[in-house]
Amino acid sequence: MKALLLQKTKHLVIADIDLKETVGPNDVRIKINTVGICGSDVHYYLHGSIGPFVVKEPMVLGHEASGVVIEVGKKC
Repeated sequence: MKALLLQKTKHLVIADIDLKETVGPNDVRIKINTVGICGSDVHYYLHGSIGPFVVKEPMVLGHEASGVVIEVGKKC
C-alpha cells in the first residue's frame, strides 16, 4: 500500500509499505478511502518533533481516515 512518509524535517516521500497480511482475532481490516492531516502532522513536518516526541525514523503522516471494513477477526 502507498503511504506518505516523513523521512526527516521538511522531507516527504510517497512509498510502498508492507502491512501484516493476516487479520488477528480482535482486528479489522479497513480499505482506506481518504486520509487527512492535522496540525500535529504539519508540526512534525516543519519541526521534526512535538515536545519530547522526536521523529527518529520514517513516520507515516495522516491519522484521520475514513474507509470501509473489508475483513473482521473471529472475535469481532
